[in-house]
Amino acid sequence: MAHNYIITTDDYSSAMKKIDEIKNSFNEEFEYTTYDLEEDGIYSLIDDLTTISLFDNPKFIVVKQAYALLTMSDKAINELVSIMNDVNSQNVLIYLFTSSFDGNNEKYQKIKKFSIYINVNIKNMPFDKYIERTLNENGYKMDSKAISLLASYATSFSMLIQSLDVLMLYKSNNKIITDNDVRLMISAPLDDNVYQLVEAVLNNDKKRMFSCYNDLKLNSVQPSFLVSLLINKFQELYNVYILYKSNASQADIATTFNVSPGRAYYMLKNAKAYSLDIIKENLEYLNQLDLEIKSGKIDQSLGLELYFLR
Repeated sequence: MAHNYIITTDDYSSAMKKIDEIKNSFNEEFEYTTYDLEEDGIYSLIDDLTTISLFDNPKFIVVKQAYALLTMSDKAINELVSIMNDVNSQNVLIYLFTSSFDGNNEKYQKIKKFSIYINVNIKNMPFDKYIERTLNENGYKMDSKAISLLASYATSFSMLIQSLDVLMLYKSNNKIITDNDVRLMISAPLDDNVYQLVEAVLNNDKKRMFSCYNDLKLNSVQPSFLVSLLINKFQELYNVYILYKSNASQADIATTFNVSPGRAYYMLKNAKAYSLDIIKENLEYLNQLDLEIKSGKIDQSLGLELYFLR
């Protein structure tokens, strides 16, 4: 009987990795095909499923943009479901849903009824465990601090894979990767630079404050926009502090703020390290500075520099 799957995901690379795992789980030589339902249409898929392979091999078909099924005619959906239930078929059919859609849709439910459902969600994916496994498989060593840093830099699974490839190539001689290697070879996201600036402010490290500020200016970040980013991060830190005092875990923080486990680690670490009074003091100052910049009472660059020097 045909093997049918539905994969829902918020990250294309992680979904393709899962599809590779499914393919490798079969001891078969497949004829591999992909369809984009927005471009190819449902009847191209139906024709392929009902056509015998040239070499009589079972087919492994990945259907991208599968949410387009929801707009297809009932006749077409019924034909497709009938083919999915062919007891003599050894084909593997995978529907890939990568955008939001109505899961209660009647046509979707028809297909789901005869499919194995898999959800691959990036926010629940343990980046740190993936890093450890990949490094172990390739004979590399990396301490927990460096792993947490790299995980915090990754804004997508595809970015994480690319970053690991860069680091393993860079340290191919001794196969030991440190947090300094991560900082040297991997570009920190804008958010990470702002987090570093927040840490410098909280530690009253003026040299580091201006170093972070200059790095952000090189990335064309305007002082007024940076003030807004700082307000956002201090408000976030305030909220994390409240959750921390309520015994929230790192996993709770990751879920609440929709961030990676590595980023949640650093957010919780900062919340534990500083008092609520210091966080509130900076938040109040920045909100007042933002008001004065927007009302024209102070130049944005001067106002931000005075904030660092206070």
